[in-house]
Amino acid sequence: MTVYRRDDFAFPPARGRRGVEFRADGAFTDWLIGRGDARQAGDQGSAGRWSAAGQISRSTGSSGSIVAVTADRLEILWKE
Repeated sequence: MTVYRRDDFAFPPARGRRGVEFRADGAFTDWLIGRGDARQAGDQGSAGRWSAAGQISRSTGSSGSIVAVTADRLEILWKE
């Protein structure tokens, strides 16, 4: 399971963090750690679709399910 937090969450200092961005049109982008620790969209599996039913599918064919959502936390169980 992977846990995601909001951009404004008070994480301790780190050299970069992965993330995921969900858009209202049902698309999403995986954000990876790039050069200089800046986030960049990943090449493989960097895009996909999500549904309000909690299902997520990457363009590479892997998928996941949203396990829990709270105001400051998103838990996704990825099936690679």
